[in-house]
Amino acid sequence: MRFRYTPILLIIIAFWVSGCEKQINRSDSLVDYLPPEADLVVKFNDLAMVKQDFANNSLYNELKNPQVYDFMKSHPEFIASLQPKDQSVIAFQQRSDSTHFAVITRHHPKVILFDSLAPPMTRTYKKQPITVSDWDGLTHYSTTIDSVFIISSSEKTIESIVDGILAEKDPLRKAFQLKQNTDLSTIFAPKVLVLDSLQIKLATQAVTSLEVLPKGVSITGVVMDKDTLPSLLSVFEGLVPQKNEIASIIPINAKQAKVMTFQDAELLSKNLNHFHGDSISIAPIFDSVIELGSITTDSGNHMVARSIDPDITQEELNSSLNELSRFREVILYEYTDGSNVFNRFYPILENLTPTVLLRWEDFFIFSENEESAKNIITSIKNGAVVEKSNAYEQVLPQLSQASSFSVFNMQGQIDTWIAPFLSADEGVVPRFPLISLQFSSDHGFAHVNLVCQELNGSKKQTPGVVTQLFSKTLDAPILNGPHFFTNHRTRKKDIAVQDMQNNFYLLSETGNILWKKKLDAPILGSISEVDILRNGKKQLAFATSKTFYILDRNGNTVNPFPKKFSDPITQPLAVFDYDNKRNYRFVIVQGKEVHMYDSKGKTVTGFTFKNTQSNIVLPPQHIRMRTKDYLLIAEESGKLNILSRVGKERVRVSKTFDFSELPIAKEGNNFVIITKQHAKESISQTGKVTSLPLDVSSNYQFKILGNTKVTLDDNLLRINGKLVELPYGIYTSPKILNSNKGTYITVTETQEKKLYVIDKSGNILDGFPVYGSTRADITVVKGRLLVTTAVEEKEIAVYSL
Repeated sequence: MRFRYTPILLIIIAFWVSGCEKQINRSDSLVDYLPPEADLVVKFNDLAMVKQDFANNSLYNELKNPQVYDFMKSHPEFIASLQPKDQSVIAFQQRSDSTHFAVITRHHPKVILFDSLAPPMTRTYKKQPITVSDWDGLTHYSTTIDSVFIISSSEKTIESIVDGILAEKDPLRKAFQLKQNTDLSTIFAPKVLVLDSLQIKLATQAVTSLEVLPKGVSITGVVMDKDTLPSLLSVFEGLVPQKNEIASIIPINAKQAKVMTFQDAELLSKNLNHFHGDSISIAPIFDSVIELGSITTDSGNHMVARSIDPDITQEELNSSLNELSRFREVILYEYTDGSNVFNRFYPILENLTPTVLLRWEDFFIFSENEESAKNIITSIKNGAVVEKSNAYEQVLPQLSQASSFSVFNMQGQIDTWIAPFLSADEGVVPRFPLISLQFSSDHGFAHVNLVCQELNGSKKQTPGVVTQLFSKTLDAPILNGPHFFTNHRTRKKDIAVQDMQNNFYLLSETGNILWKKKLDAPILGSISEVDILRNGKKQLAFATSKTFYILDRNGNTVNPFPKKFSDPITQPLAVFDYDNKRNYRFVIVQGKEVHMYDSKGKTVTGFTFKNTQSNIVLPPQHIRMRTKDYLLIAEESGKLNILSRVGKERVRVSKTFDFSELPIAKEGNNFVIITKQHAKESISQTGKVTSLPLDVSSNYQFKILGNTKVTLDDNLLRINGKLVELPYGIYTSPKILNSNKGTYITVTETQEKKLYVIDKSGNILDGFPVYGSTRADITVVKGRLLVTTAVEEKEIAVYSL
């Protein structure tokens, strides 16, 4: 009988051994007490400090379902009762019904405090005592094995640890033994979610050290690839990390950028074949490429290739290119061969079919559509790129200059690349404008580096760059403007502009054309904003050579306007508001004649000055000094008429002047004229003239607004005497804005098309210069600085800081 059953018994034993994992002899390491198939293992040295660091951390308090922090918050009594003295571990296991945990630490008499609880119960499992207790309304199971204390929310987990069964080649064992540089580290198997359902393994195991700071987190570590099935990490095997330069072209308002580098296109192609399980080669255009990335934006997506020999790359591309258009001096090409060229790099990079290509220095940028291509040019030209942002400047010291693969998430996006390293779900953390994740490949593993920080208090919460709110192309080249105009309904600013076909437009703050009106001639000078009904509703006042217009914000004329004239109007409309009570005086000049009208379009009979002896060469001006009003009318003969409100001579000036195009200014208690000969003529209120020759260029500009005096001599800008040396070029006349937010000066260099905004202290504002070709208008709306200018022959743009 005994021998009859022996073969059956042997078969049963053999089957049991083959179906079970190997029983191991425990070592002194806590890894031998970890439950099998743990999804996340957290090592820490000081539980109380870890809990405090999480609680004080601005990032983890914004994350969606941060697993470790949520565990500590959800089990306050249990965490308070734990008193570990040495290194400890929390292991999380995801099961179909819920997530279970196990805490493993060295045993000591007070490792856990039962004092305030109901007496725990004790039972045995395979002769091992197991204590059953209750915290936070949940049942916990604990035991001590070889001086190691284990407590878990799962009875099954405790039993498996008592059994001492672990997978023989469990990668946790090697990962657990890697030394980390911080008091808190994690071990997990990273995966990336693709197309809402497909999970791609990034690597077999990730081991990271977390430095939890009050305003962010810094994570370093390694990811390992020890499986026979290829992971994303395997694509970079044998490829030497290269320098990352893509930040110089990522728009600051992009959502995400991913970039890979490689020094050997042939080896990369082989690695991709191994990953995809096929033998398809990458396109020849990548032979001289060392950096390849994808950029995701609201207007469309881009693929970006940086070449070490751009001319060779260009030659490879030429057969697929047709010149499409030019935008801001950059050629846009139609790209006809984009259907499959990038799908080899998916899911590492985004997969898209580009239709437009542009070249920027060593970069070839492939875009889904022409609009998105123009938007990325705008960002690059304006310096509105990640590389120039305060957020990037802050994290740069913690980033590796070279990496195999990097992810840049803007706008606080926590996606499937970032979330696993934070042990959290996808979401948005708005106070973190840039989150960076880097992998640098080594032999069989890769170094990982993640930086997520809130901007320092000394930095502006904005990225420190200028955003283009919109650009708009008109029907014809721009003739006059653009000018800001107050929208009394929204308290924002609309934009008025005229094209060379005499179409006059009003655009909303978002760039929509509110209306377009045909005028009879070009507008003379600038446009004035008035409120002739004194009810808070604004109108546009201006003159052409034929007509004096006042239009409401709907483009309708305001009765009794317009006023038409048979003889030509020869100077821009002058608008006087003596006491800032909206009791306007409008002055029209026709050669030698001066006509003054009130808000009802009637001639102001009390103004007695009607004619000059020679043609008037500048728009009439109103200057107030203390309690006195002065009206200034300059004649071609050189005579300066300084009048009272009623047109009587108030100051007699015996000297004549060769007036330039610069308006007469008020400096202190004097009137200042800059003549064509570049002499500064100062006239007192008694008519005394003091002359000062100026050693300046023919492009000299002189502006005074309130207490701000600005001069521009070629590239030398002075603000109240403080010198700002700009790059050499040809500049427009300065525009000064005094607001409750400060004083700002704007000038545009017309050759390189660079628009500068400078504060009163002489500092060029962050993000400037931006792209612009004409004199800019500037304003402040709800604390936000806005600038508008022409950027191309038919195109205007509005920028915001």
